[in-house]
Amino acid sequence: MDTVLMRLPSVVDPSDGVDTATQWTDWLAGGIGLAVVIGAYVIMLVAYVRIIQKAGYSGWWVLVGLVPVLNLVMFLVFAFSTWPVLKENERLRAQGRY
Repeated sequence: MDTVLMRLPSVVDPSDGVDTATQWTDWLAGGIGLAVVIGAYVIMLVAYVRIIQKAGYSGWWVLVGLVPVLNLVMFLVFAFSTWPVLKENERLRAQGRY
C-alpha cells in the first residue's frame, strides 16, 4: 500500500518537479469553467423568470425552485391550476373583445 501512495503525484508539494506554469493554467482553467457554469445558471434563471412571467405569475416564484419539497408542490400547482393569463383570456372572450 505504501508503494502505491509513493507513486501518486503530490498536488500541494512544489518540490515534486511540477512547474508553476502548469499549476497556474490548472487554476485558470478551473476559474474559466466556474465562470461558464455561473453564466449558464444566470441565463437559465432569466429564462425561467420570463416563462413564469408569460404565464401571468410573478417572476419571484422562481425562488421557490430552490426549496427542496416546496418546488415539487409548486410545480404541480403551476401545472394543474388555471394560469392568470388564461383567466384573463377567458374573461376577454366572454366580453366579446377577443
